[in-house]
Amino acid sequence: MKEYLANHQFRALANSDFLSAIGSVLFNLVFLIYAQTLPFKTLALSLVSIINLLPTLFLILNGYWADHTDPRRRFKLVVGLRVVQGLLYVGLAFLIRQPGTLLTFGLLLAINFSSDLIANFTSGLLLHYEKTFIKQDAYASAMGFSSGIRNVISMVFQAFGASLILILHNNFALFGLINAISFVLAGVVLWHDRHAFTQADSDEHAKKVQAPAAPAENVKTGIFRAFALLYEEKPIFAMVFLAMGVNTLGTSMDGLTSVLLANTKALWLGTFGTTVAAVNIVGALSITLAALFMHDGLQHVPLAALTGITMGSLVVFAINMVWWQQPAVMLASMIVASYPIGKINPRLQGMIMGKIDDQHLAATSSVIDTASLVGAPLGTVIFLGIANLSSPQTAWIVFGGYAALMVIAATLCAIKWPDTEAVAAEA
Repeated sequence: MKEYLANHQFRALANSDFLSAIGSVLFNLVFLIYAQTLPFKTLALSLVSIINLLPTLFLILNGYWADHTDPRRRFKLVVGLRVVQGLLYVGLAFLIRQPGTLLTFGLLLAINFSSDLIANFTSGLLLHYEKTFIKQDAYASAMGFSSGIRNVISMVFQAFGASLILILHNNFALFGLINAISFVLAGVVLWHDRHAFTQADSDEHAKKVQAPAAPAENVKTGIFRAFALLYEEKPIFAMVFLAMGVNTLGTSMDGLTSVLLANTKALWLGTFGTTVAAVNIVGALSITLAALFMHDGLQHVPLAALTGITMGSLVVFAINMVWWQQPAVMLASMIVASYPIGKINPRLQGMIMGKIDDQHLAATSSVIDTASLVGAPLGTVIFLGIANLSSPQTAWIVFGGYAALMVIAATLCAIKWPDTEAVAAEA
């Protein structure tokens, strides 16, 4: 919060991000509701899930392009692409009013996919402004604040959108226009502070001109260099592998929890639906609070150790789901498991900002994001597969065993690579 109030440029970046997030959260929920109304709803919902994942395949390439964009063109690109996203959703608002044929739905998916690609590229461009305007020792707190507010936006506007779409009698086009307006306003907020951003671009260009000429990099060379830089920074490299393990467990938790709760009334808080909602809400709130309050003492704890706390809590969660079956333990262990997660990503981003050069900044960040997501589909297939082929209890036992192994791995990483630079910066 302190950085948001004191740093005018960061405030502009954050406000722009929040505005685009509001429109996206509203529309993504409504788009699922729209897909559910189509005659081919099973196919439609499946296609939405697939299309939402596809942009992650281009994260690294988008990061490379963002890093190699001429600084003199960067700000105009950021603002211009926000306007392009707005125009895309104006077109979507028109299309979504047409009969719900497979062709129409395909075009809607294409617009959504294009907007997500643009958003990823724009995020890479904005990373360079974050590095310029946010001091290294304040970066984790600033990103924690942004992450926390985005989580609040997600929770509030999902609930708001679910109610509003009913009040407006499924007026899907209106939500397309709201999303369009949010993107345009996000660009306007940045344009208001254009002098500071364009001056930063000019300064960066001048530094590049004065610096010794760097060897030219094609796409392949640039991406491989990003991987090499990541490997050289052992604390960050270790965290990437731990993040893959966390995602392998985390993405399967919702499904596993629902499957076991459906057949275990001892864990219910009144009803099945109330219980599932309670688990999701306490987890989300815990992550949000952790992100908003970065200076709570845990800033001195190595990232790998924070991962170990999360994994240890998931071991307790799994044991409770199979043997103890106490609702209070279920909620408490979810809170403790979720809290460190809200701190890990902002801290990790801060380490990247301090150690990676501008030419590979967005590409390296994209490599980390991509690697972290690799475990997600794998975990879902493995654990839900065990639940269906054997039993939910067996799946939770395997889940707990995997989490215990992750505790050991995280402990070893914390001992070997305590990321002392990040800890010192946060102290």
